[in-house]
Amino acid sequence: MIVRKMNAAEIDVTINLFHYYRDEAIESMPWIEEEYDENSVINTIRTHSSRWDHIWLNAYVNSRPAGFIAGFLSECPWNSSLVDANVNFIYLLDSHKNMDNFRELLNGFHEWAKTCKAKNINAGDIGVDPERFKKLFEHMGFKEKLLMSKGIE
Repeated sequence: MIVRKMNAAEIDVTINLFHYYRDEAIESMPWIEEEYDENSVINTIRTHSSRWDHIWLNAYVNSRPAGFIAGFLSECPWNSSLVDANVNFIYLLDSHKNMDNFRELLNGFHEWAKTCKAKNINAGDIGVDPERFKKLFEHMGFKEKLLMSKGIE
C-alpha cells in the first residue's frame, strides 16, 4: 500500500471511495443519508487537497484508492504561533482494514504534520464507531481527550 496526496484526476474515484465511508456512517447515524450533500463532499475533498493548511491523502493498492486520511491545522487558542494537526477522516475499505494499513495512513499524516511544524495530532470520530476508533488511536499512541456533541433543536 502506498499513501500519497490525491492527484486532481483522482477526485472521482476518491468521491466513490467516500461513498463507502458515508454508507458505513449511515449504519450508526441514519440521519446522514438525508443530510448527505454530494457537492459539499466534493468541496470538502477539494479543500483538503488544495490548501496548504489542509491535507487529503489516499491509500493506494495497485493504483486504486483503498482508503484515505484527511485533516487540517488549527492554531492553539493560548498561543497562535503553535499549531495542531487534526484528523477529520480516516477510512479503509473492509478488505484493507488492518493495523499496518491504518499505521501507514497515520504515518503519512504525521509526516505532513511535522512538515507544518504541528505540536500535536488530534484525532476523533464523528460517531461512525467511536469505540473502534478509540481503540485504533490508543493503539497508535494517542491519549484520550474529551469531545462531546449535542444537537441544537
